[in-house]
Amino acid sequence: MAEGPDPVVADLEQEVTCGICHDRYQEPKLLPCCHYYCKQCILTLSSRYPLNQPFPCPDCREPTLLPDNNPDRLPTAFFINRMKALHSRMEKAHGKLEAICEMCSGGKATAFCRQCVNFICEDCVKSHKRLRVFAGHAISTLDELKQGGVKELTFESPPPQKCEDHEEPKKIFCFNCDKLICRDCAVFDHRDHKSEFVKKAAPATRKKLTEHLSPLKNLLPDLSTAVNQVKGAKQKIQAQKKLTERQVNAKFQELHDILDRCKVRVLRESSASADSKMEKLTVQEKGLDLSLGTAQSLIDFVERTLENASDEELITMQEQVVSRIDAEVVKRGKEAANPDPMEKDNFGVKVFVCEDLKKLCENNIIVYEGKPIVKGDGIKTAEVDKCSKLIFYCGSKRGKLQVLLKTLSDDTSQQLQAVPVRGGVYSVEYTPRVRGRHHLLISVDDKPIPGSPFSVLVKIPPTKLDKPVRVIRGINNPWYMAFNSSEELIVTDYIGDVLVFDKKGEQIRSISKSKHGFGGIIGVAVDKEDNIYVCDSNKDCVYKFNKRGDLLKRFGTKGTGPKELNWPRGIAVVGDQVFVCDRKSHRVQVLTTELEPVKQIGSKGTGNEHSNEPEDVAVDNEQILYVTDCNNHRVQVLTMDGRFIRSIGKKGSGRGDLSRPYGVCVTGFVYVAENNNNRVSVFTKDGQFVTSFGNGHITSPIGVAVDSDGFVYVRSGRSVVIF
Repeated sequence: MAEGPDPVVADLEQEVTCGICHDRYQEPKLLPCCHYYCKQCILTLSSRYPLNQPFPCPDCREPTLLPDNNPDRLPTAFFINRMKALHSRMEKAHGKLEAICEMCSGGKATAFCRQCVNFICEDCVKSHKRLRVFAGHAISTLDELKQGGVKELTFESPPPQKCEDHEEPKKIFCFNCDKLICRDCAVFDHRDHKSEFVKKAAPATRKKLTEHLSPLKNLLPDLSTAVNQVKGAKQKIQAQKKLTERQVNAKFQELHDILDRCKVRVLRESSASADSKMEKLTVQEKGLDLSLGTAQSLIDFVERTLENASDEELITMQEQVVSRIDAEVVKRGKEAANPDPMEKDNFGVKVFVCEDLKKLCENNIIVYEGKPIVKGDGIKTAEVDKCSKLIFYCGSKRGKLQVLLKTLSDDTSQQLQAVPVRGGVYSVEYTPRVRGRHHLLISVDDKPIPGSPFSVLVKIPPTKLDKPVRVIRGINNPWYMAFNSSEELIVTDYIGDVLVFDKKGEQIRSISKSKHGFGGIIGVAVDKEDNIYVCDSNKDCVYKFNKRGDLLKRFGTKGTGPKELNWPRGIAVVGDQVFVCDRKSHRVQVLTTELEPVKQIGSKGTGNEHSNEPEDVAVDNEQILYVTDCNNHRVQVLTMDGRFIRSIGKKGSGRGDLSRPYGVCVTGFVYVAENNNNRVSVFTKDGQFVTSFGNGHITSPIGVAVDSDGFVYVRSGRSVVIF
């Protein structure tokens, strides 16, 4: 039985193989992250990235900047060269390479001298034992080397490197220059520098490295636990995947079985209907064939009689033949007058795959993913649910560590306790009780650490929305709302100005009605440059302002043509397109951001891609349109070019019903303001009802908007109510 590769040689083979070129190391260089590769491999890798830009380490992905684009500036991994030499000796010891005496003329080596660090032949072994100069040298046979492994081949530290300038051994380390030097260098070139003999400095260096290594070693159990947890999670997901595959196959097989049984029944009924009709037609066919034969036979007889009978014979049989012909004409005339088959191919099967059934299938065959509550994370930024336990870690080598939690939504602060874990690492734990954005300000000796403050966004699911948290009052007649990039709230006042509020609900500026002559502003939207678009329903136009409120452009006059509007309402901007709900024209007008008309979507009606007074429009991050079809009591979901996808809701006041929906806003969910039901209903994007809120707290809601912190803003009467 053949022996497998020696594990010692195999391990060393891996140690001396470059991870990039997969060949033996050539001029190995050490990266700052303590991984090493061939000099040429590092140069090739760095050349794939822009000059003076860092490249990732292939092992740990740590960014590395090559000094002056020159790998020679990186430290040499001398120990790798020593490992290469050791690997070569192991190959010779194990017979993978031929061992030649390295002390004489080159005979076959039979032993190894650890002091000479040479393979030697039998004659040199004898001279080692005989000559005084070799006294005390430890000699091992090749078999002893093979059995003893690496320990038998180790040797004293290599001789010091020679100084390039003075040809003296480099036995001194200069701490200022971070390099090895010789005595002459220390006296002449480095006399004012801090230096020490290598042998004297090495123990302190070893101790320092050991001490720094200790905290990292202490983290290994936790990292190992984390790895095992991830592996366990992967195994569970893999098991769940297989279980789901079995469940899906079983469910669809069940559907196939139902359809197959239905197919057999329908085919059987269809076949029976066809057979019954065929039997009746067969009887009819036989009767008609008989009539045809009888008529043809009589015709043949009369024609032969006319041709062959004498005048006397013809006169004699005249009455009989005429009587027979007349009788046949009458009889066969009735059959010829109604030539249609008594049965028709008017049977078949109609399989009604209606839109509702399609939607039912699409909406109920979904892949879902549960979102666990956050238990802990080494965070810089995160999104968590309210009342979730949150743990993060921070480090401080020295100094007083302080962690301050500042809750922006209610402008409060609290000091958090940092609990030491190990080696200068602290854990901080807290459970956020308030929604909104929290800032964690971390400082050492009252100086913020890099990256502080860290941000945590605390949200709650829509199902937890119940009572208002704040109200913005004193607006004459608010309608729709939008947020700009600074998270400022922009509200249209139907009988007043365009109002801008800060996060605290304080008005900071406005676009004046008296200056621009607004007739009745409704819809508002903001593009990526913070330009503001406003719909004036009474003047049937759209205004475009810059973020300072200067008028840039105006579009539209009253009418139903391409450049006309008839009571424009809601408006949305996505990319370079503007969508305007042209309510009385029962369509959505599509414009460029320069307010040039592009096309129209929809027309009046109750079917798909039709509408009855569309009120508001929103666009999600997948560029899908959501249009509130007010008088059809639904939300139409369309592609950007107006093709129907689905509708959400139907007329009513129950769960999932809608009554005169006005405003719509889309984040991860679809929020719909129901003007008649005095509530906001929430749906998933595929139309599943989630919850509703606002009953008893809002009246005649129109506009609805959601800010980046998850707060929902709803127009109610003369106020904006925030949930």
